[in-house]
Amino acid sequence: MSFPVLILGGPTGSGKTQAALEIASRYPAEIVNADSRQIYRDLIIGTNQPSDIEKQTAPHHLFSFLPPDQPFSMADYERVAYPTLQDILSRSKLPVITGGTGFYIKAILRGTWPVPEKDPELRDRLKKIETQKGKEYLHKLLRRVDPESSRKVPAADSYRVQRALEIYFQTGMKRSEIPLKNERFSAVKLFLDIPIDKLREKIQNRTESLFERGWIEEVRELLIRYPEFESMPASGSLGYREIIHYLHGKISMDECKDLIFRKTWQYARRQRTWFRNQDQFQSVESSEKLQKIVDSVLQ
Repeated sequence: MSFPVLILGGPTGSGKTQAALEIASRYPAEIVNADSRQIYRDLIIGTNQPSDIEKQTAPHHLFSFLPPDQPFSMADYERVAYPTLQDILSRSKLPVITGGTGFYIKAILRGTWPVPEKDPELRDRLKKIETQKGKEYLHKLLRRVDPESSRKVPAADSYRVQRALEIYFQTGMKRSEIPLKNERFSAVKLFLDIPIDKLREKIQNRTESLFERGWIEEVRELLIRYPEFESMPASGSLGYREIIHYLHGKISMDECKDLIFRKTWQYARRQRTWFRNQDQFQSVESSEKLQKIVDSVLQ
């Protein structure tokens, strides 16, 4: 049986992981991560990575493999993800790419954009500006030179904001306008698009659940294991800096939880908008309907 590639996207909290596991329980599938935070080792609880038990359902790829001090670009993801998909398909398995990082999904399907190499001097200048004036300042600058990219990249994502500015200042081209290559795989593209009120409720419950599972202790251990964790790329993952501020006594527990919920909710809404605006992605409102669509396609 010849399988296509199944893309299962959606916002944080929409139930992608469980849906992917359900598919893997019915088909000879292997799950490939397309979440830019679940790539990091030791950030298990806060990024809500699949548990060891869940990973026994099917082979999982590109989860928890990168140390938290290492930056990881879209090109880096494409470099490791593309051969992973080729290998899965060569063994007549169904690759299920699941995650909410849209640029990762584009990279694995089309390859990376023809952009220049990173300029260390320019990057240092941008970092100094961020240190002096803050992330919002750089994001406003991106909004002026490339409004479309600024809508897709949140101010908190320093790496992608700075990369988009690098491309513009090096080439005069807007990252959002660089043409993409043709897709390299036959892909079925679905995304879980649950009602907005239900999504908000799920994110609230998810936030509480992560704390109950020991998120505070996870961050405390990260600070011990990696003394410079606060300045590492992985620390930009949702919620980690807020918990660090709580551990340093800068905010209360209630303030910490409220900040994390609000930022997660804002991020999920941006993800939802991104998937809704993509061509060829079919919106699915429940995991049950998703399963029926997958059954129909694969049969």
